[in-house]
Amino acid sequence: MTDQSSRSRVVRERLSRRQLLAGAGGIAVGLPLLASLLGREARAQNVTPPKRLLLMYTPNGVIPDAWWPVSPASETSFTLNTIHQPLAPYKDRLLLFSGVDLAIAKAGPGGLHQRGIGGLFTGRLLQEGTQFVDGCGQTAGWANGISVDQEVANHIGRNTLLKSLELGVRALDNDVQGRISYAGPGQPLPPLNDPSEVFGRLFSTMSGAPAAAMDELKAQRKSVLDTVQAQFASLSPELSVDDRRRLDAHLELVRDAERRLTAGATSSGVCVVPSRPMPLNPSSETDMPLIADLELDLLALAFACDLTRVASYQISTSLNRLRYPWLESTGEGHALSHSGPSDTPSTEQLIRRQTWHSGRLAYLLSRLAEMPEADGTTVLDNTLVVWGNEVSLGYTHSHTNMPFLIAGGGWHFRTGRALTYSGASHNNLLVSILNAMGVPATTFGQPEFCTGALSGLTAA
Repeated sequence: MTDQSSRSRVVRERLSRRQLLAGAGGIAVGLPLLASLLGREARAQNVTPPKRLLLMYTPNGVIPDAWWPVSPASETSFTLNTIHQPLAPYKDRLLLFSGVDLAIAKAGPGGLHQRGIGGLFTGRLLQEGTQFVDGCGQTAGWANGISVDQEVANHIGRNTLLKSLELGVRALDNDVQGRISYAGPGQPLPPLNDPSEVFGRLFSTMSGAPAAAMDELKAQRKSVLDTVQAQFASLSPELSVDDRRRLDAHLELVRDAERRLTAGATSSGVCVVPSRPMPLNPSSETDMPLIADLELDLLALAFACDLTRVASYQISTSLNRLRYPWLESTGEGHALSHSGPSDTPSTEQLIRRQTWHSGRLAYLLSRLAEMPEADGTTVLDNTLVVWGNEVSLGYTHSHTNMPFLIAGGGWHFRTGRALTYSGASHNNLLVSILNAMGVPATTFGQPEFCTGALSGLTAA
Protein backbone atom coordinates (compact mmCIF):
# COMPACT_ATOMS: atom_id res chain seq x y z
CA MET A 1 0.00 0.00 0.00
CA THR A 2 1.41 3.41 -0.97
CA ASP A 3 1.87 6.19 1.58
CA GLN A 4 -0.84 8.19 -0.19
CA SER A 5 -3.41 5.38 -0.16
CA SER A 6 -2.59 4.60 3.47
CA ARG A 7 -3.06 8.25 4.36
CA SER A 8 -6.37 8.33 2.52
CA ARG A 9 -7.57 5.32 4.49
CA VAL A 10 -6.63 6.99 7.79
CA VAL A 11 -8.36 10.19 6.72
CA ARG A 12 -11.53 8.32 5.75
CA GLU A 13 -11.61 6.59 9.12
CA ARG A 14 -11.13 9.94 10.86
CA LEU A 15 -13.80 11.74 8.82
CA SER A 16 -16.70 9.31 8.74
CA ARG A 17 -20.09 10.61 7.57
CA ARG A 18 -21.66 11.36 10.94
CA GLN A 19 -18.52 11.89 12.94
CA LEU A 20 -18.29 15.06 14.98
CA LEU A 21 -14.84 16.55 15.29
CA ALA A 22 -14.80 17.43 18.98
CA GLY A 23 -12.24 19.92 20.23
CA ALA A 24 -11.16 21.05 23.64
CA GLY A 25 -13.99 22.39 25.73
CA GLY A 26 -16.71 20.43 24.01
CA ILE A 27 -17.35 22.34 20.78
CA ALA A 28 -18.30 19.96 18.02
CA VAL A 29 -17.96 20.81 14.35
CA GLY A 30 -20.06 18.64 12.09
CA LEU A 31 -18.24 17.49 8.96
CA PRO A 32 -19.84 17.56 5.51
CA LEU A 33 -19.53 14.58 3.21
CA LEU A 34 -16.36 14.89 1.11
CA ALA A 35 -16.44 12.89 -2.10
CA SER A 36 -12.68 13.08 -2.68
CA LEU A 37 -12.00 11.35 0.66
CA LEU A 38 -14.28 8.43 -0.11
CA GLY A 39 -12.63 5.23 -1.22
CA ARG A 40 -12.84 4.16 -4.85
CA GLU A 41 -15.52 1.63 -4.01
CA ALA A 42 -17.68 4.27 -2.31
CA ARG A 43 -17.11 6.74 -5.15
CA ALA A 44 -18.12 4.12 -7.67
CA GLN A 45 -21.47 3.91 -5.93
CA ASN A 46 -23.75 6.84 -6.55
CA VAL A 47 -23.60 8.74 -3.26
CA THR A 48 -27.12 10.05 -2.64
CA PRO A 49 -27.43 13.04 -0.32
CA PRO A 50 -30.07 12.80 2.40
CA LYS A 51 -33.44 14.49 2.03
CA ARG A 52 -34.48 17.12 4.57
CA LEU A 53 -37.85 18.50 5.68
CA LEU A 54 -38.67 21.85 7.27
CA LEU A 55 -42.13 22.92 8.46
CA MET A 56 -42.55 26.69 8.68
CA TYR A 57 -45.41 28.44 10.48
CA THR A 58 -46.55 32.07 10.62
CA PRO A 59 -49.77 33.18 12.34
CA ASN A 60 -53.18 34.78 11.83
CA GLY A 61 -53.79 34.43 8.12
CA VAL A 62 -52.62 36.53 5.17
CA ILE A 63 -53.72 39.52 3.12
CA PRO A 64 -55.24 37.78 0.06
CA ASP A 65 -54.69 40.67 -2.37
CA ALA A 66 -50.96 40.57 -1.59
CA TRP A 67 -50.54 36.79 -1.24
CA TRP A 68 -52.13 35.00 -4.20
CA PRO A 69 -50.37 35.10 -7.60
CA VAL A 70 -51.27 38.01 -9.84
CA SER A 71 -53.53 37.13 -12.81
CA PRO A 72 -52.16 33.64 -13.48
CA ALA A 73 -52.56 32.69 -17.14
CA SER A 74 -51.86 29.06 -16.33
CA GLU A 75 -50.38 27.04 -13.49
CA THR A 76 -46.88 27.73 -14.81
CA SER A 77 -47.46 31.30 -16.03
CA PHE A 78 -48.02 33.57 -13.07
CA THR A 79 -46.53 36.58 -11.32
CA LEU A 80 -45.62 36.47 -7.65
CA ASN A 81 -47.52 38.97 -5.54
CA THR A 82 -46.08 41.53 -3.11
CA ILE A 83 -45.61 39.18 -0.15
CA HIS A 84 -43.68 36.66 -2.22
CA GLN A 85 -41.36 39.07 -4.02
CA PRO A 86 -38.41 38.04 -1.81
CA LEU A 87 -38.89 34.52 -3.19
CA ALA A 88 -38.68 35.60 -6.84
CA PRO A 89 -35.18 34.07 -7.35
CA TYR A 90 -36.69 30.71 -6.36
CA LYS A 91 -39.95 30.91 -8.29
CA ASP A 92 -39.17 27.73 -10.22
CA ARG A 93 -38.85 25.86 -6.92
CA LEU A 94 -42.21 26.98 -5.52
CA LEU A 95 -45.67 25.48 -5.34
CA LEU A 96 -48.52 27.81 -4.37
CA PHE A 97 -51.94 26.43 -3.57
CA SER A 98 -55.46 27.76 -3.71
CA GLY A 99 -58.59 25.80 -2.88
CA VAL A 100 -57.01 23.64 -0.15
CA ASP A 101 -59.09 23.69 3.04
CA LEU A 102 -58.12 22.96 6.63
CA ALA A 103 -61.16 20.71 6.91
CA ILE A 104 -59.99 19.22 10.19
CA ALA A 105 -60.44 22.63 11.88
CA LYS A 106 -64.18 22.66 11.18
CA ALA A 107 -64.90 20.04 13.84
CA GLY A 108 -64.02 19.05 17.39
CA PRO A 109 -63.33 21.02 20.57
CA GLY A 110 -61.62 24.38 20.81
CA GLY A 111 -61.79 27.76 19.14
CA LEU A 112 -60.90 28.49 15.55
CA HIS A 113 -57.27 29.46 16.16
CA GLN A 114 -56.84 26.47 18.49
CA ARG A 115 -58.27 24.00 15.99
CA GLY A 116 -56.31 25.56 13.14
CA ILE A 117 -52.85 25.40 14.67
CA GLY A 118 -53.48 22.08 16.40
CA GLY A 119 -54.59 20.38 13.20
CA LEU A 120 -52.24 22.20 10.83
CA PHE A 121 -49.48 19.59 10.75
CA THR A 122 -51.16 16.75 12.67
CA GLY A 123 -54.35 16.48 10.62
CA ARG A 124 -56.09 15.59 13.88
CA LEU A 125 -58.83 17.02 16.08
CA LEU A 126 -57.91 18.54 19.42
CA GLN A 127 -58.28 16.61 22.64
CA GLU A 128 -61.09 17.55 24.98
CA GLY A 129 -59.85 19.68 27.85
CA THR A 130 -60.23 22.84 29.87
CA GLN A 131 -56.58 23.81 30.31
CA PHE A 132 -56.53 26.09 27.24
CA VAL A 133 -59.11 28.84 26.79
CA ASP A 134 -59.22 31.02 23.69
CA GLY A 135 -60.38 34.64 23.48
CA CYS A 136 -64.00 33.58 22.94
CA GLY A 137 -64.08 31.21 25.92
CA GLN A 138 -63.67 28.01 23.89
CA THR A 139 -61.66 25.30 25.66
CA ALA A 140 -59.48 22.47 24.40
CA GLY A 141 -56.49 20.26 25.12
CA TRP A 142 -53.48 19.48 22.93
CA ALA A 143 -53.66 18.06 19.42
CA ASN A 144 -54.53 14.38 19.37
CA GLY A 145 -51.88 12.95 17.08
CA ILE A 146 -48.33 12.98 15.78
CA SER A 147 -47.34 15.80 13.41
CA VAL A 148 -46.06 15.13 9.91
CA ASP A 149 -42.50 16.26 10.71
CA GLN A 150 -42.24 13.74 13.54
CA GLU A 151 -43.71 10.99 11.38
CA VAL A 152 -40.95 11.74 8.87
CA ALA A 153 -38.35 11.91 11.66
CA ASN A 154 -39.36 8.43 12.80
CA HIS A 155 -38.36 7.19 9.35
CA ILE A 156 -35.26 9.24 8.49
CA GLY A 157 -34.09 10.90 11.72
CA ARG A 158 -32.72 8.05 13.78
CA ASN A 159 -29.16 8.09 12.44
CA THR A 160 -28.44 11.78 12.97
CA LEU A 161 -27.27 13.59 16.08
CA LEU A 162 -30.75 15.04 16.54
CA LYS A 163 -33.86 13.25 15.38
CA SER A 164 -35.43 16.66 14.78
CA LEU A 165 -34.89 20.29 15.66
CA GLU A 166 -37.69 22.60 16.76
CA LEU A 167 -37.02 26.34 16.43
CA GLY A 168 -39.11 29.31 17.48
CA VAL A 169 -38.91 33.08 17.09
CA ARG A 170 -40.80 34.58 20.02
CA ALA A 171 -42.91 31.41 20.07
CA LEU A 172 -43.08 31.48 23.85
CA ASP A 173 -46.70 30.54 24.67
CA ASN A 174 -47.00 27.17 26.42
CA ASP A 175 -50.46 26.67 24.98
CA VAL A 176 -52.10 24.67 22.22
CA GLN A 177 -51.97 27.91 20.23
CA GLY A 178 -48.18 27.93 20.60
CA ARG A 179 -47.21 24.47 19.32
CA ILE A 180 -46.97 23.03 15.80
CA SER A 181 -44.93 19.86 16.33
CA TYR A 182 -46.16 16.75 18.18
CA ALA A 183 -44.37 13.49 19.02
CA GLY A 184 -47.77 11.85 19.53
CA PRO A 185 -51.24 12.50 20.94
CA GLY A 186 -50.98 15.20 23.62
CA GLN A 187 -47.18 15.33 23.25
CA PRO A 188 -46.24 18.81 21.97
CA LEU A 189 -42.58 19.59 21.30
CA PRO A 190 -41.61 23.07 22.54
CA PRO A 191 -39.42 25.11 20.19
CA LEU A 192 -36.04 26.56 21.12
CA ASN A 193 -36.32 30.36 21.07
CA ASP A 194 -32.75 31.24 22.06
CA PRO A 195 -30.04 30.83 19.39
CA SER A 196 -27.41 30.13 22.04
CA GLU A 197 -29.48 27.14 23.15
CA VAL A 198 -29.76 26.00 19.56
CA PHE A 199 -26.00 26.34 19.17
CA GLY A 200 -25.47 24.34 22.36
CA ARG A 201 -27.87 21.63 21.23
CA LEU A 202 -26.05 21.29 17.94
CA PHE A 203 -22.42 21.95 18.75
CA SER A 204 -21.63 21.80 22.46
CA THR A 205 -21.32 18.79 24.73
CA MET A 206 -21.28 21.03 27.81
CA SER A 207 -24.95 21.99 27.93
CA GLY A 208 -25.88 23.02 31.44
CA ALA A 209 -22.28 23.47 32.58
CA PRO A 210 -21.58 25.95 35.39
CA ALA A 211 -20.64 29.52 34.55
CA ALA A 212 -16.91 29.00 35.09
CA ALA A 213 -16.88 26.07 32.67
CA MET A 214 -18.81 28.07 30.09
CA ASP A 215 -16.30 30.94 30.43
CA GLU A 216 -13.53 28.47 29.77
CA LEU A 217 -15.47 27.01 26.85
CA LYS A 218 -15.71 30.42 25.20
CA ALA A 219 -11.96 30.99 25.61
CA GLN A 220 -11.19 27.60 24.06
CA ARG A 221 -13.52 27.76 21.06
CA LYS A 222 -11.36 30.02 18.93
CA SER A 223 -8.31 27.79 19.33
CA VAL A 224 -10.43 24.72 18.62
CA LEU A 225 -11.69 26.16 15.35
CA ASP A 226 -8.14 27.24 14.45
CA THR A 227 -6.92 23.71 15.12
CA VAL A 228 -9.68 22.21 13.01
CA GLN A 229 -8.87 24.56 10.14
CA ALA A 230 -5.18 23.66 10.39
CA GLN A 231 -6.07 19.95 10.23
CA PHE A 232 -8.19 20.54 7.14
CA ALA A 233 -5.34 22.50 5.53
CA SER A 234 -2.97 19.60 6.14
CA LEU A 235 -5.36 17.34 4.24
CA SER A 236 -5.60 19.60 1.18
CA PRO A 237 -3.59 17.25 -1.09
CA GLU A 238 -6.34 14.69 -0.58
CA LEU A 239 -9.19 17.08 -1.36
CA SER A 240 -10.73 18.00 -4.67
CA VAL A 241 -11.37 21.64 -5.54
CA ASP A 242 -15.06 21.14 -4.75
CA ASP A 243 -14.32 19.60 -1.36
CA ARG A 244 -11.94 22.41 -0.41
CA ARG A 245 -14.70 24.85 -1.30
CA ARG A 246 -17.18 22.90 0.82
CA LEU A 247 -14.90 22.89 3.84
CA ASP A 248 -14.12 26.58 3.52
CA ALA A 249 -17.81 27.43 3.32
CA HIS A 250 -18.59 25.08 6.19
CA LEU A 251 -15.98 26.53 8.53
CA GLU A 252 -17.01 30.08 7.67
CA LEU A 253 -20.60 29.28 8.67
CA VAL A 254 -19.42 27.93 12.01
CA ARG A 255 -17.19 30.93 12.58
CA ASP A 256 -19.96 33.33 11.58
CA ALA A 257 -22.37 31.74 14.06
CA GLU A 258 -19.69 31.87 16.74
CA ARG A 259 -18.91 35.54 16.08
CA ARG A 260 -22.56 36.52 16.24
CA LEU A 261 -23.22 34.56 19.42
CA THR A 262 -20.20 35.99 21.23
CA ALA A 263 -20.42 39.55 19.93
CA GLY A 264 -20.76 40.96 23.47
CA ALA A 265 -23.94 42.96 22.84
CA THR A 266 -27.38 42.51 21.41
CA SER A 267 -28.74 44.76 18.68
CA SER A 268 -30.23 46.89 21.44
CA GLY A 269 -26.73 47.46 22.86
CA VAL A 270 -27.48 45.64 26.11
CA CYS A 271 -24.60 43.41 27.18
CA VAL A 272 -25.92 40.37 29.06
CA VAL A 273 -22.86 38.27 29.91
CA PRO A 274 -20.02 39.42 27.64
CA SER A 275 -17.63 36.76 28.92
CA ARG A 276 -19.77 33.90 27.53
CA PRO A 277 -21.68 33.16 24.32
CA MET A 278 -24.32 35.84 24.12
CA PRO A 279 -27.86 34.60 24.84
CA LEU A 280 -30.12 37.01 23.00
CA ASN A 281 -33.43 37.81 24.66
CA PRO A 282 -36.05 35.46 23.16
CA SER A 283 -38.88 37.82 24.14
CA SER A 284 -37.24 41.01 22.85
CA GLU A 285 -38.81 42.71 19.84
CA THR A 286 -35.47 44.47 19.31
CA ASP A 287 -33.54 41.20 19.09
CA MET A 288 -36.23 39.43 17.07
CA PRO A 289 -34.82 40.07 13.55
CA LEU A 290 -31.33 38.95 14.61
CA ILE A 291 -32.70 35.85 16.34
CA ALA A 292 -34.80 34.95 13.31
CA ASP A 293 -31.85 34.96 10.92
CA LEU A 294 -29.34 33.47 13.34
CA GLU A 295 -31.63 30.49 13.90
CA LEU A 296 -31.86 30.05 10.14
CA ASP A 297 -28.06 30.18 9.89
CA LEU A 298 -27.81 27.43 12.48
CA LEU A 299 -30.55 25.41 10.80
CA ALA A 300 -28.77 25.62 7.43
CA LEU A 301 -25.57 24.45 9.09
CA ALA A 302 -27.39 21.60 10.84
CA PHE A 303 -28.83 20.43 7.53
CA ALA A 304 -25.52 20.76 5.67
CA CYS A 305 -23.66 18.82 8.37
CA ASP A 306 -26.37 16.15 8.62
CA LEU A 307 -26.84 16.86 12.30
CA THR A 308 -30.57 16.63 11.67
CA ARG A 309 -32.80 16.06 8.65
CA VAL A 310 -36.11 17.25 10.08
CA ALA A 311 -36.93 20.64 11.58
CA SER A 312 -39.70 23.12 12.29
CA TYR A 313 -39.48 26.90 12.41
CA GLN A 314 -42.30 29.01 13.78
CA ILE A 315 -42.52 32.76 14.02
CA SER A 316 -44.75 33.68 16.98
CA THR A 317 -47.90 31.74 17.86
CA SER A 318 -51.56 32.11 16.98
CA LEU A 319 -51.94 34.24 20.14
CA ASN A 320 -49.50 36.63 18.42
CA ARG A 321 -49.32 39.79 20.52
CA LEU A 322 -46.14 40.90 18.77
CA ARG A 323 -45.03 44.26 17.39
CA TYR A 324 -42.50 44.60 14.54
CA PRO A 325 -40.97 48.03 15.22
CA TRP A 326 -38.14 47.57 12.69
CA LEU A 327 -40.89 47.49 10.02
CA GLU A 328 -42.68 50.48 11.55
CA SER A 329 -45.44 48.10 12.56
CA THR A 330 -46.30 48.82 16.18
CA GLY A 331 -49.73 47.24 16.44
CA GLU A 332 -50.20 43.83 18.07
CA GLY A 333 -50.31 41.16 15.39
CA HIS A 334 -53.51 39.41 16.46
CA ALA A 335 -55.41 42.65 16.78
CA LEU A 336 -54.13 43.87 13.39
CA SER A 337 -55.35 40.66 11.74
CA HIS A 338 -58.88 41.33 12.99
CA SER A 339 -59.04 44.76 11.39
CA GLY A 340 -60.36 43.73 7.98
CA PRO A 341 -59.59 45.07 4.49
CA SER A 342 -61.21 48.49 5.06
CA ASP A 343 -58.53 49.35 7.65
CA THR A 344 -55.77 50.41 5.25
CA PRO A 345 -53.05 51.24 7.83
CA SER A 346 -53.45 47.84 9.53
CA THR A 347 -53.48 46.06 6.16
CA GLU A 348 -50.26 47.80 5.14
CA GLN A 349 -48.61 46.77 8.41
CA LEU A 350 -49.64 43.15 7.89
CA ILE A 351 -48.32 43.12 4.33
CA ARG A 352 -44.95 44.40 5.56
CA ARG A 353 -44.87 41.67 8.21
CA GLN A 354 -45.86 38.90 5.84
CA THR A 355 -43.31 40.08 3.27
CA TRP A 356 -40.68 39.93 6.02
CA HIS A 357 -41.76 36.35 6.76
CA SER A 358 -41.34 35.52 3.09
CA GLY A 359 -37.93 37.13 3.24
CA ARG A 360 -36.86 34.80 6.03
CA LEU A 361 -37.72 31.82 3.86
CA ALA A 362 -35.79 33.38 0.96
CA TYR A 363 -32.83 33.93 3.28
CA LEU A 364 -32.82 30.26 4.27
CA LEU A 365 -33.11 29.11 0.66
CA SER A 366 -30.14 31.30 -0.27
CA ARG A 367 -28.01 29.75 2.49
CA LEU A 368 -28.97 26.23 1.45
CA ALA A 369 -28.25 27.03 -2.20
CA GLU A 370 -24.67 28.01 -1.24
CA MET A 371 -23.96 24.59 0.23
CA PRO A 372 -22.87 21.96 -2.30
CA GLU A 373 -23.47 18.25 -1.78
CA ALA A 374 -20.98 15.49 -2.59
CA ASP A 375 -22.83 14.60 -5.79
CA GLY A 376 -22.72 18.12 -7.20
CA THR A 377 -26.21 19.18 -6.10
CA THR A 378 -26.87 21.63 -3.27
CA VAL A 379 -28.49 21.21 0.11
CA LEU A 380 -31.38 23.24 -1.28
CA ASP A 381 -31.86 20.65 -4.04
CA ASN A 382 -32.44 18.06 -1.33
CA THR A 383 -34.66 20.08 1.02
CA LEU A 384 -38.45 20.44 1.19
CA VAL A 385 -39.99 23.41 3.03
CA VAL A 386 -43.73 23.55 3.80
CA TRP A 387 -45.08 26.93 4.95
CA GLY A 388 -48.50 26.99 6.63
CA ASN A 389 -50.84 29.14 8.73
CA GLU A 390 -53.65 28.27 11.16
CA VAL A 391 -56.29 30.41 9.40
CA SER A 392 -56.56 31.92 5.95
CA LEU A 393 -58.13 35.26 6.94
CA GLY A 394 -57.53 36.76 10.36
CA TYR A 395 -60.72 38.80 10.50
CA THR A 396 -63.02 35.85 9.62
CA HIS A 397 -60.91 32.99 11.06
CA SER A 398 -61.68 31.08 7.88
CA HIS A 399 -60.20 27.63 7.27
CA THR A 400 -61.00 27.51 3.56
CA ASN A 401 -58.54 28.38 0.80
CA MET A 402 -55.54 28.10 3.10
CA PRO A 403 -52.29 29.89 2.20
CA PHE A 404 -49.98 26.89 1.85
CA LEU A 405 -46.67 27.27 0.05
CA ILE A 406 -44.04 24.66 -0.74
CA ALA A 407 -40.43 25.42 -1.59
CA GLY A 408 -38.11 22.71 -2.88
CA GLY A 409 -38.85 19.00 -2.98
CA GLY A 410 -38.11 18.93 -6.71
CA TRP A 411 -37.11 15.26 -6.55
CA HIS A 412 -40.81 14.44 -6.00
CA PHE A 413 -42.92 17.50 -6.82
CA ARG A 414 -43.23 19.34 -10.12
CA THR A 415 -42.49 22.86 -8.90
CA GLY A 416 -42.73 26.32 -10.43
CA ARG A 417 -46.53 26.19 -10.39
CA ALA A 418 -49.57 27.86 -8.87
CA LEU A 419 -52.18 25.13 -8.39
CA THR A 420 -55.93 25.46 -7.99
CA TYR A 421 -58.08 22.89 -6.20
CA SER A 422 -61.71 22.92 -5.15
CA GLY A 423 -62.16 22.22 -1.47
CA ALA A 424 -59.34 19.67 -1.20
CA SER A 425 -58.55 18.53 2.33
CA HIS A 426 -55.14 19.55 3.62
CA ASN A 427 -54.77 16.06 5.12
CA ASN A 428 -54.15 14.92 1.55
CA LEU A 429 -51.35 17.47 1.27
CA LEU A 430 -49.81 15.98 4.41
CA VAL A 431 -49.85 12.54 2.77
CA SER A 432 -48.06 14.03 -0.24
CA ILE A 433 -45.39 15.47 2.06
CA LEU A 434 -44.84 12.06 3.63
CA ASN A 435 -44.55 10.45 0.20
CA ALA A 436 -42.03 13.08 -0.91
CA MET A 437 -39.90 12.20 2.11
CA GLY A 438 -39.97 8.50 1.31
CA VAL A 439 -42.73 7.49 3.74
CA PRO A 440 -45.15 5.17 1.88
CA ALA A 441 -48.32 6.49 3.51
CA THR A 442 -51.78 6.50 1.96
CA THR A 443 -53.47 8.33 4.83
CA PHE A 444 -52.49 10.66 7.66
CA GLY A 445 -54.34 12.20 10.55
CA GLN A 446 -58.07 11.89 11.00
CA PRO A 447 -59.06 9.22 8.43
CA GLU A 448 -62.45 10.75 7.61
CA PHE A 449 -60.68 13.90 6.35
CA CYS A 450 -58.16 12.06 4.15
CA THR A 451 -58.57 10.32 0.80
CA GLY A 452 -54.88 9.88 -0.14
CA ALA A 453 -52.16 12.02 -1.64
CA LEU A 454 -53.17 15.35 -3.17
CA SER A 455 -53.52 14.97 -6.91
CA GLY A 456 -51.48 16.84 -9.49
CA LEU A 457 -48.32 17.46 -7.47
CA THR A 458 -45.90 15.02 -9.03
CA ALA A 459 -44.63 14.75 -12.57
CA ALA A 460 -47.15 13.17 -14.96
